[in-house]
Amino acid sequence: MATEDLARALAALGVAIQTEQDGLEFYKRAAEKTGDPGGKVLFISLADDELEHLRLVEAQREALVNEGQWLPQPEMAAEAQPAQVEGAPIFSRDALAEDINAYTSELSALRMAYLIEKDAVAFYSKAASETDDPDGKAMYEYLVHMEKEHQRILEDEYNALAKEFWNTMGFEPF
Repeated sequence: MATEDLARALAALGVAIQTEQDGLEFYKRAAEKTGDPGGKVLFISLADDELEHLRLVEAQREALVNEGQWLPQPEMAAEAQPAQVEGAPIFSRDALAEDINAYTSELSALRMAYLIEKDAVAFYSKAASETDDPDGKAMYEYLVHMEKEHQRILEDEYNALAKEFWNTMGFEPF
């Protein structure tokens, strides 16, 4: 791999590592803060996925530093899924009915998590389009697929929880 290409690949992987570390820490904190069992499962599941992504990206960086080439990627099937959680609604509707205001931080966490995943999708999509190596491209495309699924799960749960807030407050957006 040419020196310039290697430098670009290592810079992108540095950003990817930071992205995955930040996501991991965010989800771990969100899991600790929520008192909702379903929410805890969701955030722990997402943290587990981010840890897996972090290990993948760190292994790629190590291979590039030591060998000057991308690790061969196993077939990363389009049906690969993040750790499974039940679909929305995840948060307990009984608990929501008792005290909807207790869930304001969960609503904020879901929105922030969605935005984190949206940014990750954009970054990995750009990295895939700028990577000529088939193994590097395959890794980024796999991460795009996984982060899009995280984004979908979070968006579904955010929308379900937000609807509960709106209903409780007697407000439905236009």
